[in-house]
Amino acid sequence: MATLVDGIIISLMNVFLNSITLQVAVALVVGSLLSSRFKYHAKMFVIVLMSFLVLVVPIPLFLFKPRWPLNALVPGIVACTIIKLFGVEYEIRGQEHINVRNGGVVLLNHQSAIDIVMLSRLLREFRNIVPVVKKELFYVLPFGIASYLVGVVFIDRKNTASAKDVMKREAVAITKDHLKLAIFPEGTRHDNDTLLPFKKGSFHVAVDSQSIIQPVVVSKYHFLDHKRKRFGRGRVIINILPEIPTKGMTKADVNELTDRCQKLMQAEFDKLSAEAKQYCHN
Repeated sequence: MATLVDGIIISLMNVFLNSITLQVAVALVVGSLLSSRFKYHAKMFVIVLMSFLVLVVPIPLFLFKPRWPLNALVPGIVACTIIKLFGVEYEIRGQEHINVRNGGVVLLNHQSAIDIVMLSRLLREFRNIVPVVKKELFYVLPFGIASYLVGVVFIDRKNTASAKDVMKREAVAITKDHLKLAIFPEGTRHDNDTLLPFKKGSFHVAVDSQSIIQPVVVSKYHFLDHKRKRFGRGRVIINILPEIPTKGMTKADVNELTDRCQKLMQAEFDKLSAEAKQYCHN
């Protein structure tokens, strides 16, 4: 009996010593138990890595129908499953406000690199939504190629003329293909309680295409603190607000439209964040 037990122990040790994946997994678990800072870095690393892999691995399948937003549907489901294992859940509200026959601009507040998972969750609701991101991400190979194949729009924020040309082409797709462009009007991610001033590019696109604007507000990530390096458990509440039509509007209306959306999304952000805080556990 003792010999059998010794044999099992030796076999398990050999499996452990010969498996880098198992060693990494054990190290992450042990490190997470010992240090909240280590837990933060470990979770961020795994979530970003898995988001990268689930999008890159199916590239050959994407080639059958390139630039199709639903190419990202299954990878998105996998990414949401992974982040749920880390204690983060998404609650979607306002699905009744989605009209898949309407192309337009979807506005979202921007908080963290893990917003990529939040976008993949929204794809299940909208079906025809694609993010607009900075051009530099295209050169993060092969992630950039995979992103291109699922319909992501890349713009050069340093070249205004080039960015405008790209957005003009997408304005046509909004009308022709009923596409919805997911844009972060703040322009950069942050974890403040107050939304950053909205840039006007997305509003010009909506007005130029005479399409709709759909504000989507994501509650504050109370479970995630980049400054203190903490990544706990919590719930993300996402509310899809009613469409705002721009038909009949001109460029003269852009400033007022921008201010209106900023105030609307800030008020909803405050409300959702206060509610989500009770589900946060660091």
